[in-house]
Amino acid sequence: MRFAVADVGTNSCHLLLAEARSGGYRVLDALKVRTRLGAHLDQGRLNEEGVARLVEAVSHFRDLARAAQVHELRLYATSAVREARNRDEVLARVAHATGVPLTVISGEREGQLTYLGAAHSVQFGPDNVLLDLGGGSLELARGDERGAHHVVSLPVGSERMRALLDRDPPSEGAVREVMATVRGALLPHLQAFTPGADTTVIGSSGTFEAAGALLMARAGATGSVNGFTFPVADLAALLADLRKLGPAKRARVPGLDVRRTDIIIPGLAVLVAALETLGAGRVTVSEGALREGMLVEALAQEAEWEAGLSARERSVLDVAARFHADLPHGRHVARLARDVLGRLAAHGERFPPESADLLGAAALLHEVGLAVAQSSHHKHSAYLIRHAGLRGFSPTEVELIALLARYHRKSAPKPTHPEFTSLSAERQGLVRRLAGVLRVADGLDRSHAHASAVQALTRAGRTWTLTVTGARDLDLSGARDKADVWGDAFGPLTLQRA
Repeated sequence: MRFAVADVGTNSCHLLLAEARSGGYRVLDALKVRTRLGAHLDQGRLNEEGVARLVEAVSHFRDLARAAQVHELRLYATSAVREARNRDEVLARVAHATGVPLTVISGEREGQLTYLGAAHSVQFGPDNVLLDLGGGSLELARGDERGAHHVVSLPVGSERMRALLDRDPPSEGAVREVMATVRGALLPHLQAFTPGADTTVIGSSGTFEAAGALLMARAGATGSVNGFTFPVADLAALLADLRKLGPAKRARVPGLDVRRTDIIIPGLAVLVAALETLGAGRVTVSEGALREGMLVEALAQEAEWEAGLSARERSVLDVAARFHADLPHGRHVARLARDVLGRLAAHGERFPPESADLLGAAALLHEVGLAVAQSSHHKHSAYLIRHAGLRGFSPTEVELIALLARYHRKSAPKPTHPEFTSLSAERQGLVRRLAGVLRVADGLDRSHAHASAVQALTRAGRTWTLTVTGARDLDLSGARDKADVWGDAFGPLTLQRA
C-alpha cells in the first residue's frame, strides 16, 4: 500500500510518497516547496500571496499523490497556519481550491510525531532529548526508544527570531538578544529536558541539517548528514564565523544551501542558545522529521487495522487494492454505513445477520469500476465484483454485493433491471434497504475528507432525522441528493448538523 504525507511549515512544505514494505517503507518520491508563509503574515493574518502559495503547493502535492495512485494525502499544518488569525478562512479556502483537507496540529503533537520520525532515522537510546526547529517554533521532546513522553513547543522559531536582528550581517548585540530570548523561553523547562550523562541529544530540522552539512564541509567529509554527531562548541564557532559575513559571502560558504543564507544565522543562534542552556555537549543530526513521523504513524494504523480483518474482509481488501480503489474513502463510507445500519436496527428495523458484512464489502468496493472508466463506473463496479473471485462469500452474497455497488449512485433498483428482478422478493427488499443506507453514507463523504460522523438517528412517524458532525456543505448536499432510495425503503430522511 502507498501513502502520501506532507507537513506545511512556516518556511516550506514537504511531501513524502512511500510504499509499505515488510518492517518499514520505501520512499518513492519527496518534494520540498518553499512557501515562506511566515513572511506573508500581515498583523497575524496570512495574506493573499501566502494563501496563493499554499494553495499552489497543496495542489502540486495532490497531483503527485494521484499520479502515484495514492488516494489519501495527509496534510498537517504547523506554526504559521496554527497561529494565523484567519486560520479557519485559510483552511476553508485551501480545501475549496484543492479538495484536500488541511489539519492543524498542536506544537505538542508536532513534537511527538517528529520524535517518532527521528527515532526511525537514527539510533535512539533509553533516554533521548530531541530538538526540532521550525520557522515559527522550537519543539523539545524527551522519551525512550518507543516514543516521547514529554513535549513542549516554544515560540522561538528561526523566522520569528529573524525579526529581532537589526541588519544583515547582524550585530553581535542583536544575536545575543536572540539567544537571550531563547534562554528565557527555555528556562522554565530545564528540569524536564536537561540531558544526563547517558542521554542522547538529537537535532531535527532544516537548520540542523544545514549546520551538519557546513561542519562536514569544514572537515572535508562528504555524504549524508543523517547520524552525523558534532560538539555544540563547533556549532557556536560556526555561528560566530557566519555572523560576520554578508549575504553574498555567506552564499559562497562551502556546504551552505544558498536558499538558507537569510535564515541560517537566526536559526543557528536559536540552536546554540538552546543546546548551551540545556548543557548539551554533543548533538546528532536526524534527517527524519515530522513527515517521516506522519508516515510511521500511518503505517502503524494500517497494520493495526489489517490485523483485525476476517478472511472475507481480507479478500475484499485484496480486490480493492487490485483495482486501485480509494481505500480511505471506502473505509470511511463503510464505517458510516455500518453505524447507520446499527442505528436502524436499534429502531426495530430488521436485517439478516449477514447484512453488515455485505454492506461493508459493497462500501469498500463501490468505486472499483473507476479502474475501467468514470462514466457508468457503478455498472463497471458490479461487473468487476461478480468476476473478482471474492473469497468467503457465497455466489448469492457476491451478487448482492455487486448489486449494492451498482446502486450506490444514479438509478435506483427498477423492474427493468434483470439482475435485480431475478432475485427473490425478500432479497430485492434487502438490496433496496442496504442500497439506501450505502447511498447516504457515500454522500456523507462526497468531499473525501473522511470527517463526517453520525451523532444520532431519530424517527418521528415515518420521517427520519440523521444528525451528523464534521460534515462539510458538500457532504450534506451529497447525502441529501442520494436519499431517494432511503425514502422509498424507510421513509423520508432529513439531514442536519449537530
